[in-house]
Amino acid sequence: MTIEQVNRIMSAAQVAPRHYDAGYIALSYFVSLIGSLSTLQLLQLRTSGRGLYNWYLLFGSSVTMGGIAIWSMHFIGNRATVLYDGEPELQLAYNSTFTVVSFFVPVLVLLGAYSLAGVGSDEVRKLRVIVGGTFAGSSICGMHYLGDAGISNYVMKYSTTRVVASVIIAISATNVALTLFFLMHKNFTNLWWKRLILAFILAGAVSGMHWTASSGTTYMIKRKQAISDNTLSRQWVVVIVIVLSVFCCTILLAFAAAAGRERRQQYRRAQNIVLASAIFEDGKLMVLSDGTLPTKTITDTFSERSFEESFGKRHHVFHWIYRTSRNWRAVVDLIPGMRRHIRSAIHFPRHHHVHRGETTQFEEYSILFQEMFCVAAKELADVVHQPMESVGVLYEDIIITASASTKFDSERQYEPRPGRGKVLFLVKRVDKAEATRLGTFGFRFTSPVNVYDILSRTMMVSKHGISTAITNMANYNPEREALSPPGVYLGCFAVQADINGGFDVLVQQGATSKLPNRPLGIPTLTSAHFRFLQQYNGKTTTEIIAALKENSTEAAQTAGLTEEFAAQFQTALLTLRNEVKDTTRNDMKDTYFDQAVLDSKPHFLPTASLGETSSATSVATTAQIIVFKTIIPIHTAVSSHQLTLLTPFNFFSTQQRAYPGCPEHEVHARRVHREFSGRIAPLTPKRAVTRRERYAQYWRPKIGFRRGGFGDIDTISRNLASISQSNLVTDDPFASAGIMICQEVTVDVAEPKNATEMKDLGPKVDIAKIDETVDGLTWCEVLLKSVFQDMNK
Repeated sequence: MTIEQVNRIMSAAQVAPRHYDAGYIALSYFVSLIGSLSTLQLLQLRTSGRGLYNWYLLFGSSVTMGGIAIWSMHFIGNRATVLYDGEPELQLAYNSTFTVVSFFVPVLVLLGAYSLAGVGSDEVRKLRVIVGGTFAGSSICGMHYLGDAGISNYVMKYSTTRVVASVIIAISATNVALTLFFLMHKNFTNLWWKRLILAFILAGAVSGMHWTASSGTTYMIKRKQAISDNTLSRQWVVVIVIVLSVFCCTILLAFAAAAGRERRQQYRRAQNIVLASAIFEDGKLMVLSDGTLPTKTITDTFSERSFEESFGKRHHVFHWIYRTSRNWRAVVDLIPGMRRHIRSAIHFPRHHHVHRGETTQFEEYSILFQEMFCVAAKELADVVHQPMESVGVLYEDIIITASASTKFDSERQYEPRPGRGKVLFLVKRVDKAEATRLGTFGFRFTSPVNVYDILSRTMMVSKHGISTAITNMANYNPEREALSPPGVYLGCFAVQADINGGFDVLVQQGATSKLPNRPLGIPTLTSAHFRFLQQYNGKTTTEIIAALKENSTEAAQTAGLTEEFAAQFQTALLTLRNEVKDTTRNDMKDTYFDQAVLDSKPHFLPTASLGETSSATSVATTAQIIVFKTIIPIHTAVSSHQLTLLTPFNFFSTQQRAYPGCPEHEVHARRVHREFSGRIAPLTPKRAVTRRERYAQYWRPKIGFRRGGFGDIDTISRNLASISQSNLVTDDPFASAGIMICQEVTVDVAEPKNATEMKDLGPKVDIAKIDETVDGLTWCEVLLKSVFQDMNK
């Protein structure tokens, strides 16, 4: 077209003819789609309204939505509008100032809209979502008309009907998409394909608004419009849009790569021994933004053969880490030395010296595993932004992972298969203020029900199994473990031999550190109570019940008590019998508890302080228990039910040494410090390295550190079996661990103030030198010893 023709068209002041380029229309929708998808991807990572992490995500999502999904789509869409059959001199040109302003306006509006909608909160407030969605939809409209106002060579006229329709489309579609997104975000059901569908809806809102408004817009060229230096050609606008779109695609590819890597790591973790953090606030569970728990791998290669016996609640290593987790102070200063010792065992396995007659292969691996557990706990504490002393205590149950099908289907149960990994949990409770602080670091507190499917899928366990475990942990209170309120209790001490060795003991369901018991309703035992109990000492439950029915009043009067105590004792006994009855039988005849015999000697239990119990006004200061002792035949199947279950006796005994305030914490701390401070990390002898060895170092497969773990520990175990006994140069990895200073704990056992009271039960104190290398007997171990003594009589 000649200059004269152009000038004639500009002078005519007529409506410009136009048509649309289908390629650019499709491209504009695609640009809006990737911008919307990136926005939802960033928003679903938000966990709180506070913290730089969450503000970065909020700002990034505002830029991807406002700058790419809306702004870029608008100018690509305008590029699809072809005027005057594509004459270059008569196409849309833009004022650079308006163009730049139109970029930042939707970004700022969306920043406020998303913040108002409350992404990261566990509650969806409909009013806030609607208001936020209205602002977000309005930003689409505002950007469109502000961008059109920046067209420098045409005057636009709009159809009122189309303007109203475009506003309704933008606001309604945006509200629908954001409401559905926030609901899925709350329930952790925002899977990638659901986010993709919502991105299509958001992109439809932007594109629908744009083309509805554009179809009702007419363009009239300005007369004699001079070309300004401040004009931005549409070619440059397309270049800017392409750069932004490529940036957005890079973000999506990075997310996809990270998601794929996380899935692979989840599969590997399901086959390893993993330490997970279970932090609760008022029943809510702390999770990462994807609904999983913070975890660290203890060892990424594990074989049961590395231990002398199967790793579980019976294993002495589990007992050690259980006690240590309740006294982290014992190992905090030893962590650097433990890291060096593990590194030495990994990089110099052939020179990891085991002295003959001092440690075995299993003992050496046990020590390494203890060190790896402590190091993993320190790393997990750093992940959850907690000091190691308050990272949590080890939960008593272990989850076997990789025990379900890797294909998740919410409509059917997993098909079970043998498990290959294990998950150990550190449990902790926090208050509202601490939960808010953790939210600033990218964690969310949500109802556990919302994440059962995710945890089940990532750990490869059944949904029922993980839901039961999380529920038990939510109700778990380590501050009350093994502690009983002051008073006197009637309990059942029932043990059963295990076919794999050792014994099991009957405990309370939900409080496995306590025997099944019932309170007798008295604050302390007096000599009169003891005389009453002595009348039934050594008799079976059946015999005592029959005797109480016949002459309970006479027995009480003989002991100098009222009939009320005899009635309380009988009621407690019948209630206890009902609680521990054999649930495999339909009747109450000849149960193992019926054959239990009464041991009238009281045993002192770990006692909660008066300020922590509801019986603060009681005169009692200690908890005592009178037990019925019995051995359950090994062929008798005792099924767990809502009141009682069997647990390994050696673990139950460990719990009696690990309660809060236990004096044995100091003993355990000194023992740990001596044991690990004395560990040595052998190094290779200093000698010249041959050329063959130098080349071998380049070609030999290296055992390096993996994320969350310390390499191939199974390889270490195998190498330990064939260690040379040659003399090596040694170095102490704990040389900088320092000197442990602790207080001596003295327990003073005194006679009752009333010399006539309980004189027959006067405590006997033996003075002996304490051997801290061996634990003293707990009250339950004394009971077990007495059971065997009774059998030998």
